[in-house]
Amino acid sequence: MTTRLYDEDHYLAEFDAKVTEIDGLNVVLDQTAFYALAGGQVGDKGTINGEPVTDTIFIDGKHVHVMAEEPSFSVDDSVHGAIYWDRRYSTMKIHSASHVMEHFFYENYGVLERLGSNVDDKKDRSDYRTDDRLDPEKLKKTEDEINAFLLEGHEITIEVAEDGMRTWRCGPVEDHCGGTHIRNTSEIGLIKLKRKNPGRGKERVETSLKE
Repeated sequence: MTTRLYDEDHYLAEFDAKVTEIDGLNVVLDQTAFYALAGGQVGDKGTINGEPVTDTIFIDGKHVHVMAEEPSFSVDDSVHGAIYWDRRYSTMKIHSASHVMEHFFYENYGVLERLGSNVDDKKDRSDYRTDDRLDPEKLKKTEDEINAFLLEGHEITIEVAEDGMRTWRCGPVEDHCGGTHIRNTSEIGLIKLKRKNPGRGKERVETSLKE
């Protein structure tokens, strides 16, 4: 089993590890800071010994680093890994903002069934079941309330239960989440919300960082 170093330190950008398995372009390490696609959060990209990693995913329960080309290193070699930090950090900020977004979104629209979400370094896309178009005035109100909350500088903590369940907390906001996050909402800056209609009976809210 691969030790997930990011579970203990979301800000860890580089690490040393040992190669335990290679199958073509797929590399498994004994430990890693690369987050693998899960819970709607995109997998990390980066390098292992300077060689590009194009994605990180789970395959048959294994934490797999997908290389751009067949690696030059071998099983049992010691290697140095580095994630693309700017991409990860933007993903962390947007992921944390998405939890805050949903809290204020439910306060203004009522609790809707969430059909799924996907977060990367550009935006969070959260889909909700509803036959009604989201009121644009309420969406602007939600955005303003989120930004006011973020600028207050609320601490973000993660509590790990004995069964491994990870609970994300920030002020009045709480959610179960195993993704990577920032330490304080002040790191996010401001966000913007955009409504989309991805299909009949559902509405999408996109959360992105204001430049």
